[in-house]
Amino acid sequence: MHAFLLSLLLAFAPNQTDGGTVGIKGQRFLAEIARTDPEKAKGLMYRTNLAKDRCMFFVYDEDGYHSIWMGNCLIALDVVWVMADGTVVEIKENAPPLSMMFRGSQAEAPSYGGKVLSRHFLEFAAGTVRRLKLRVGERIGWELQFRDGGSLNGGAPLPKEGGKVKKARKK
Repeated sequence: MHAFLLSLLLAFAPNQTDGGTVGIKGQRFLAEIARTDPEKAKGLMYRTNLAKDRCMFFVYDEDGYHSIWMGNCLIALDVVWVMADGTVVEIKENAPPLSMMFRGSQAEAPSYGGKVLSRHFLEFAAGTVRRLKLRVGERIGWELQFRDGGSLNGGAPLPKEGGKVKKARKK
């Protein structure tokens, strides 16, 4: 009886983390979300790996020049900048982690991208862009859910779980 009540409670409990799905060229990625300034500043710092089917989606309310900073980053990343409609406008493949040999302060760590106006950017495991043959001008899609009950959906239609793209419903 207690297990049943606990499962009911968990089923109706509010989501405690932001998350969602990103779709690129028929492949789905589970997305962590960086929405607040502290979440954006931390990003994927101190991580020792990022699975091939995962990414981090950095949410912004307005278009801007959003560069990334690799301070305290331990893994190489592919970074993709997109417009609000999902169009890829800039790509940085294999942004290197901050070398342990780096002698400058963390504030002097290299930054990448942000040369083109974009709405959001996403970080993937290094090699993802090459594997998918993703290019500037192509579109990606996303369905994100926020712990406060909000959501953000955009870009191209997401592929279904089996890999086929969802077709838009006719109205």
